[in-house]
Amino acid sequence: MPPRFSWRVAHDGAVKNLPNILSLLRLFLLAPIAALCAWLTGSREDFLILFCAALLTDWLDGFLARRFNAKSELGRKLDSWGDYATAAAGMTGVTLLWPLEVKREWPWFVAALIAYFIIVVYGLFRWRKVPGYHTWFAKAMAWIFPLTLIPLLFGGAAQPFHIAVILQILCGIEEMTIALILPGYSGEMPGLWHALHFKRNKPV
Repeated sequence: MPPRFSWRVAHDGAVKNLPNILSLLRLFLLAPIAALCAWLTGSREDFLILFCAALLTDWLDGFLARRFNAKSELGRKLDSWGDYATAAAGMTGVTLLWPLEVKREWPWFVAALIAYFIIVVYGLFRWRKVPGYHTWFAKAMAWIFPLTLIPLLFGGAAQPFHIAVILQILCGIEEMTIALILPGYSGEMPGLWHALHFKRNKPV
């Protein structure tokens, strides 16, 4: 006889896959559509709605993965790629829709881009994979950085954005230091102290 269908098993399986589905949604739909919207329509409102939706799924997939113990290696990689896609879409939209502000602050934007993506470039060239450390610092910056753009883009002070860029540079330095301390390692690593502790206790 074929095995009986279990709604509980089906429900548990759906819940376990929900964080990955949200990451895929952010990676292949929300982030690209936000960038296309900025390019094709020039609508700041539509872009901001889509970009905020992408940020919301970033928080929600992590929350669900922790809440239902649905963490996985695939989920971690999808989350990382979704984060990078969202950042790229955000930078594209801001450049297209707020060109004067970007032109005025271009050294800061360039510094932020380099600090954010340097670990991606290093990982791809050095190990043919992207480290997905998901440090506590990086998780905090995922919310701090967009929030500091609000006053900058809507006629307010630029200082919060400048502080966020400096913090992003420090975050990038931490990630690069972890990469140098643990060559080839691409799993989760909350911070530099944890990387040093991991290296000291790693079996030879």
